[in-house]
Amino acid sequence: MDYDVICSWLGLPPGTWPPDHYRLLGLQPGEDDTALIEQHVHERLDTVRRYQMTHPEQATEAMNRLAQAFVCLTEPSSKKSYDAQLGISAATPGPMLPVAGAPASPSVSQPNPLDWLPNASAAVPVTPAPSPEEVRNSTAPTPPPLRQPPPLPPSAQTGEAPASSAALPLAIPVPPPLPMGLLLEPADPALEAAQSGPARRGIATKRALYRRIARTRQLLRLWSDLGKYLRSPKRRLSRSTEGPELVRLLNEITQLLQDFPPLLGEAGQPGYLVLALTQVDTIKVFQSFSPHQREALSRDWNAGVKLLTAHRDFLRQELRALRKRPFPQRLLRASWSVIVEQPGTVLLLLALLAVNVALWRSYAQELWVRLLSH
Repeated sequence: MDYDVICSWLGLPPGTWPPDHYRLLGLQPGEDDTALIEQHVHERLDTVRRYQMTHPEQATEAMNRLAQAFVCLTEPSSKKSYDAQLGISAATPGPMLPVAGAPASPSVSQPNPLDWLPNASAAVPVTPAPSPEEVRNSTAPTPPPLRQPPPLPPSAQTGEAPASSAALPLAIPVPPPLPMGLLLEPADPALEAAQSGPARRGIATKRALYRRIARTRQLLRLWSDLGKYLRSPKRRLSRSTEGPELVRLLNEITQLLQDFPPLLGEAGQPGYLVLALTQVDTIKVFQSFSPHQREALSRDWNAGVKLLTAHRDFLRQELRALRKRPFPQRLLRASWSVIVEQPGTVLLLLALLAVNVALWRSYAQELWVRLLSH
């Protein structure tokens, strides 16, 4: 069995299988957060399941190791003995927090309550807290509590300068708040792939854009037809009537993808699990899927729909933008696209041009000599 394939799936160096549980899950040695451990286990399982059809032995080995790591690291006694085998010492307890109502230690300096003021340390000296004996022997009345600083005026809260320095001697500039509505969201891999570099190749002209849009629509229609069988994880397949239809749809999609950018169906891309059915006995394997495998297949189908829809919308935007450009810009774009995407063709044309120039020069020189001789 080739274990380096499993290492490539999980981002491990080759030749390190089997790794320890922490390295297998991508965790720090000694990690004891059960929720984090469970999250990493599920992420690794989702990664391995993508290759369950094409590499069943390696996938089974990887899932068994992940299950062992999960059981060992989430059970306290097993984790303790396992950490001892790896030479991982127990976590050092953090600093003790002060108990409410307990007297503070006289050796620890207390924070200055007026640190919020500029040069407060120079203006108001901070005295250490008295010891319990001094408190008991002292007859002085208890000092009143310190007053809280007054709120800043609106001009200081918005970061504007005060009208006069006498009106606000201790104004502290506050940075303006961030504009509302600018929430950072994680990028969607399907949407990024729909507009990536491979998706932009071969669409420098309107004719190429029209062909790509037509091909994308055909794929999206066939992919939507697959949803009849893959959308719901609980969907059952009739071997006599629905099985051949599923096989036909998969074969047509595979043929259309031959002249399509490598965006759908490759390893690690949307649609990989769906199109992997074409490499096995489709009907038999589909009927033997577990509920979890059917859910993964349904998610993969949904990701394919999102990718094809986003790519179709991107092509429409490119077509509208290309229509607005003048003819010289469109010609320049098409020429540059040929140079970048087909450098071999450009080199061949240049070579033919060089040969023609050389032949013409030799013929012209010979013709010139004949004219001079006469």
